[in-house]
Amino acid sequence: MSRRASRGYLLVAIVVAFSMVLTACSQPAAPAKPAEPAKPTEAPKPAAPAAASPAAASPASASPAASPGASPAASPGASPAAKPAAAAGAAAPGPTGPAPAAAVQSTGKATTKAPATKTELVIASPSDISKLDPHMSTSFQDVIISFNLYDTLTSRDPDLKLIPRLATEWKATNDKTWEFKLRPNVTFHNGDPLTSADVKFSIERTYDPNAKTLVATVFTTIEKIDAPDPMTVVFTTKQPDPLLPSRLAFYGGQIIPKAYFEKVGADEFNAKPVGSGVVKFNQWVKDDRLVLDANKEYWGGAPDFEKITLRPIPENQPRMAALLSGQADMALKLIPDQVDQLKSNEKARAEGAFYAGLYVLGVNSKVPPLDNPKVKQALSLAIDRDGIVKALWKGQGAVPNGFVAPGDNFYDPNRRPFEFNADKAKALLSEAGYKGEEIVIESSTVIGNDRQMSEAIVEMWKKVGVNAKIEIIEGSVRAQKNREKSFKGLWWSDPTSTLQDPDGMMYRLLSPGGPMDYWREAEWDRLGEQARFSLDQAQREAAYKRMQEIMDVYYPWLPVIVPIESHGVASYVNWRSNPNQTMELRKDVFSFNR
Repeated sequence: MSRRASRGYLLVAIVVAFSMVLTACSQPAAPAKPAEPAKPTEAPKPAAPAAASPAAASPASASPAASPGASPAASPGASPAAKPAAAAGAAAPGPTGPAPAAAVQSTGKATTKAPATKTELVIASPSDISKLDPHMSTSFQDVIISFNLYDTLTSRDPDLKLIPRLATEWKATNDKTWEFKLRPNVTFHNGDPLTSADVKFSIERTYDPNAKTLVATVFTTIEKIDAPDPMTVVFTTKQPDPLLPSRLAFYGGQIIPKAYFEKVGADEFNAKPVGSGVVKFNQWVKDDRLVLDANKEYWGGAPDFEKITLRPIPENQPRMAALLSGQADMALKLIPDQVDQLKSNEKARAEGAFYAGLYVLGVNSKVPPLDNPKVKQALSLAIDRDGIVKALWKGQGAVPNGFVAPGDNFYDPNRRPFEFNADKAKALLSEAGYKGEEIVIESSTVIGNDRQMSEAIVEMWKKVGVNAKIEIIEGSVRAQKNREKSFKGLWWSDPTSTLQDPDGMMYRLLSPGGPMDYWREAEWDRLGEQARFSLDQAQREAAYKRMQEIMDVYYPWLPVIVPIESHGVASYVNWRSNPNQTMELRKDVFSFNR
């Protein structure tokens, strides 16, 4: 298919889907939430949560001193531990919320044999990478590489179970101290042994203000890190932190070699990265290809490929065409039409997962008119989320009901989905004194279906009198704006719930100094910090409920959908998608069907 033809096909698809959304917009408004803010600029004041009390904690999901791999957050809905040294029964997972109308397409199994000479894994991605330094990006196109290039102490499998990686076992030695034992005989790609000194250096770097990392808020519960011997790391936290083993499994937890980094510096490290993961860096030609070699000496076993070539193909149809023509073995971020197309295709299949997070429009609340809470409330009311899910996603997602991901601790299934009410939106804009100031959505190809959603939402906003427009930016520009916190107004973001707990998503991202720190509200900040350390589950639940009520007024995010994220996979590939976007390529998850 020619590039011109593929663009024409894309435009037709957008117009058809867009007309469906406009039809959906004409449907009656969704029911209102049970309660609305008493004043658009002030959140209602419920009874204050009880003070934190470590002695009043609820049962843990697992004993921190349990067998290797045990963790207070080992299961997706687990509750934090009450007393780190005490064994406790398992807690029930959190409510999952409304299920998507469409089924998740996933088998994990190949249906044909791979070519006998197949040794290269070619991945077609919607965007080029922006950073290879794992502490400088949390964007999808970067983390799919960084979690394979580097190792973490713990990790999550495709079922979101916490598993050992560089750490073979861990335990809490008292209420503020965690001890991790490292896997012996692990080496970095340059041959240096991986020791506790590298772990200490890597984690301390994440919150070093001079390093200016994008993961600076992840490990702020840590007071100090000690390396008493090469195979032992001891974390001392400021207050009890039962979620620390889970924090170490995700963003910021990637371990880098201290000696090599100090020798070459940050810029050279990003250009020629060294990790201990299942792949080794070979070459990056910007906007053309990233080449990674198999780490045949990997401690977990060599992967089932000789090398990986990642090719950025921003447009949806050419990316799909590369998969179906055999030029690529995987095509990332399918749009819903393509998922349906692959149901009857013998060359490839869709592998999807219900996303462990939300797709939201991030909001720069520092710029007018988005500094006015009434304007943001109006923007939310004017979005027909149900129409978007049905028309643009073909039921492959669900309308969110709040700012906590379904299935997470303290997810509230009793909150109603976000309301669509154009008349209320118009009234709020009038009350806000909105004078037609331009509001910009910056859209790219990174999130998935974001351009189509942007087109639909801009038209919805225009119907209520908002002067909105779209600016298309490349994935690398988006990543840079993310690091610099320089978005003009609104932009698409896909916050991931890294802990299956609100602390690992909304507080990690929106807290002071976080990657999406474009707003501040003193009560929200205080409650988030209290909930982060509290062992009293009732106190945490009350805090997160109140924090969502505050967000219902100030809207630092506009949640739009909880999607099914799907990727195209050649029929000869065994592989499962991970709900948290880490894209596991180690041999226990990925293989060519021989």
